[in-house]
Amino acid sequence: MKSLIDRIIKDGFCLDGGILKVDRFINAQMDPSLMKQMAVEFFSRFARLGVNKILTVEASGIAPAVMLGYMMELPVVFAKKRKPSTMGDELSTVVHSFTKDADFTLYVSREHLTPEDRVLFIDDFLAYGNTGIGIIDLCRQAGATLVGMGFLIEKEFQKGREVLKDAGVANIESLAIIESLENNKIKFKDQRLRNVNIYEEAKRCLMCIDAPCTKACKHGDPARAIRAIRFDNHKLAKQWVRDCTDDDLERAKQACIHYNWPIRIAEMIHAISEDDVIKEPLSSDGKIAHAPSLAIDFCGIRCENPFFLASSAVCTGYDMVARAFDAGWAGVFYKTICMQEIREVSPRFDAMHANATRGDFYGFRNMEQLSERPIDEDFDILRRLKQNYPTKMVVASIMGQTDEEWMALAKKAEAAGCDAIELNFSCPQMKYEGMGSDVGQVPELVKHYTACVKQSVSIPVISKMTPNITHITEPAAACLEAGADALSAINTIKSVTMEPDAEVAGQLTISGYSGRAVRPIAMRYVLELAQMAEQKGGNDGRPELSGVGGIETWRDALEFIQLGCSNVQVCTSVMQYGYRIIDDMIMGLQRYMMKRGITDLKELVGERLPKFRKPDSLDRDTIIYPKFDKNLCVGCGRCVVSCMDGGHQAIEFDAVSRMPRLVGSKCVGCHLCRLVCPSGAISVTKRVKKH
Repeated sequence: MKSLIDRIIKDGFCLDGGILKVDRFINAQMDPSLMKQMAVEFFSRFARLGVNKILTVEASGIAPAVMLGYMMELPVVFAKKRKPSTMGDELSTVVHSFTKDADFTLYVSREHLTPEDRVLFIDDFLAYGNTGIGIIDLCRQAGATLVGMGFLIEKEFQKGREVLKDAGVANIESLAIIESLENNKIKFKDQRLRNVNIYEEAKRCLMCIDAPCTKACKHGDPARAIRAIRFDNHKLAKQWVRDCTDDDLERAKQACIHYNWPIRIAEMIHAISEDDVIKEPLSSDGKIAHAPSLAIDFCGIRCENPFFLASSAVCTGYDMVARAFDAGWAGVFYKTICMQEIREVSPRFDAMHANATRGDFYGFRNMEQLSERPIDEDFDILRRLKQNYPTKMVVASIMGQTDEEWMALAKKAEAAGCDAIELNFSCPQMKYEGMGSDVGQVPELVKHYTACVKQSVSIPVISKMTPNITHITEPAAACLEAGADALSAINTIKSVTMEPDAEVAGQLTISGYSGRAVRPIAMRYVLELAQMAEQKGGNDGRPELSGVGGIETWRDALEFIQLGCSNVQVCTSVMQYGYRIIDDMIMGLQRYMMKRGITDLKELVGERLPKFRKPDSLDRDTIIYPKFDKNLCVGCGRCVVSCMDGGHQAIEFDAVSRMPRLVGSKCVGCHLCRLVCPSGAISVTKRVKKH
């Protein structure tokens, strides 16, 4: 707690023998404002434990205990060091004082400590843990439940926490932890955040190659466990550390090379509950035993799973694609081949980060065009890929400028043994006119070129749609009329970024935007394509679809599938994290199917389409109110600020308890408060009729 640490630095001082004097603000002289701040902190840390009584020891623990009791509206009992003449039927225990180097007896009346009590103990110092052991003994004699202990200051080097943990105390919180008082100098221990958010912590992980944390761990793979959490498989994460001891996890933490502070590996793992679906260990090759098959048909071709590489920089040569296939990707839409000379700029990429962050971008802009290789070399690569990986689906992405170019490229793709052809009508940054999204916005042109290719080859033809258009269904319908076997969507969105380091010789241009920021836009276009009325294609009148745009996790992919896609294509997240993300995509989707009892992936294709309605048909006569969980609320007041300035002024704030309160008569059920809450303390209630 920063305010307490700052005050210790300012007004605390050391005496020989490891004694810290804080009598200017805690002991002899007290600072009520600081006492209140410390009580608020204890409130947030212990509110979830269901405390009904606070216990302390005279004299220095009384002030913070009473302040906390006032805030929690609970009685406060303090154990006395002398037995009053009025006390009868007492409980007592002998305690050794470190400061005074003497034994004394603590007394509490049985009337004030009963078997019904859930006790929180509050004191000023945790040193050797002697007083705490005495409190444990008093609670044991009374039959009360000791649920936690809170200390203003902990002298870690005197090992009191270990003593109390060994005695069975599960919840110990200290507001300031002192690592050392050597040479009468105060050295504070780095304060660890409580209540680890495992996804926030996993996002901090650098996802190292040849991870030092795993190399330091004798009995598990913590790096793989963290990656599982990062990619939405936290219930599976324990599989990779099931044999790890706390010492293993501590060694892994110490080996962490994070530029800031180490990833809190043990805290993350301990915060994960046991898997309610996967009970048995993973197989030796890291697969789920008895998992359902993810095989699915696309354009009449059986694919081992729905995960494909998108036509881009992630699949520009044989070795790259071969490694992806070996990793588990089911297919590739190879980087677009054309007959024009392609010369790329430098730099060609830019990214959108949150302020002052690096590495983990949410949006990605690229000026890359098509394959720079000679066309015969590219088609030879495709031929070898299909020959060496016959069970994988190999799709040639092509782009022409004339009828002859489109047909010639298509014939070369078929001759190379490709399973299908994707027509790139969507690249937003072509150097040449009459190519890419210039064509994709004109229904007559995409229809004409699709028809040309369909007449030239017998393998399936997939038209790739541009998002840089108002009505994507118009060119899509034209492609289907010309005989396209499927549609893929979307390509990157035309965009502008202005980072000086991304300038090309001092100049800027419009180019394509991708990454997780575009996923809701991509899904909107996929939805519109899936809702096209009775067009030629499969899926009960819906065209066959391949979804592209911002897919990072299996859950992202699932959403595209539930909107009608038979497969999904991934690019930007591979550029960020590598082909290895396929492991979590496969396992996550398999686990989801197991949880729902689904054995055929096709059952999920388009299953959520019936939920989508036009705005004028939505229910406007009912409301869902937000629900506030005081055990999770940390008292930041973000919900209040947002509701006051961006909502309907329906939340009030109690400055003493630091708790929000909903004003039901003003609440319109917009749920802005739930979305801005950083601790997940706001949920939903049942839908009810509006008053």
